Amino acid sequence: MNCKRIAFVFMALTLFVTSIAAAAPAANNAPTLSVDGEGTGIAAPDRATVTIGVTSQAADAGKAQSSNALTTEQVNKAIKALGIEAKDIQTNNYSFRPNYRTSDNRRHEISGYTVNNSIIVIVRDINKTGKVIDAALNAGANEIHSLDFAASNTQAIRKEALTKAVQDARDKADILAQGLGKRIIGIKNVSESTGYLESRRYDNAMLAASKTAAATTIEPGILSLTARVHIDYILEN
Repeated sequence: MNCKRIAFVFMALTLFVTSIAAAAPAANNAPTLSVDGEGTGIAAPDRATVTIGVTSQAADAGKAQSSNALTTEQVNKAIKALGIEAKDIQTNNYSFRPNYRTSDNRRHEISGYTVNNSIIVIVRDINKTGKVIDAALNAGANEIHSLDFAASNTQAIRKEALTKAVQDARDKADILAQGLGKRIIGIKNVSESTGYLESRRYDNAMLAASKTAAATTIEPGILSLTARVHIDYILEN
């Protein structure tokens, strides 16, 4: 490469760099329009978690314990008979405590014993949720502590929420820019805040039911996730 060609390339690069440097302050000084957008993604629950309790009382400690163990075993068998796998049944809490008399002169005397065994059951076929509750109660369980609904795949719901949030922000920006007589020419900054698809929880969802009660009907409903974005748009001068 001869000297003249080298000099030409150098001059071209110098002009290019100079033009970029000149454009940078202009871009930095361009007016901006800041807007917030919000979007919601929804999903039908595909999994339920039921916390079931068996509480037994007896005057004798051994009888209270053995009665509770027998009933809990019957509850587990009834739930497994519905096709729930053993890995989806686990002990959540176990307690054994004495009961004391309430009269003033016998307050420190033990009147009996209470045993509580709580198990968590994950129902992967959500249509079986009511059947699991009925089977547990009919087998001797006398408490349903909570019922949770959740969705296993949250990626698509999160994407839906973010897409709607961005579109919401753009719609607002277009209206504002048009009202100002400006045109959006770029984006300066974007930030987002997306929550989690939280399960729907019902504490003390059910009370003890008799064996002759009607079948329990469970409606899982819809779960939602909300995403929020903040976008700074660049306007033309």
